[in-house]
Amino acid sequence: MGREMRRIRVQALKNQAVIADKCHVAECFIDRLRGLIGRRLEPDGGLLLPKCSSIHMWFMKFPIDVVFVKVLNTDNDNVRYMVTSVHASVKPWKALPLSDWKATDTLELPEGTVARSALIAGDELCTS
Repeated sequence: MGREMRRIRVQALKNQAVIADKCHVAECFIDRLRGLIGRRLEPDGGLLLPKCSSIHMWFMKFPIDVVFVKVLNTDNDNVRYMVTSVHASVKPWKALPLSDWKATDTLELPEGTVARSALIAGDELCTS
């Protein structure tokens, strides 16, 4: 994924399913602005965009699943989230931005992750 970003594991609390085993965290402005543009997404990967409640799909080359989340609490590097909305198979070059103003962060995942893990709004996730 270009320059090194911190990696975390994202897991669903309801069934302990691993949502993303190798999720990169885009902590700086440039990484958040670039997102997945020009990057590949590993099958067990993801990209967490902190302090981001709106994304675009311009210049993207592949569809992704998008999960908007709200921080519930933080304990050192471990964060607990509540899913505020889920968008499966968001296509590249989607004309309008995708947003959820209830969310604090955005999780971009490989297409099919939402269906495989049965994520829905209200689910809780944790990172480690």
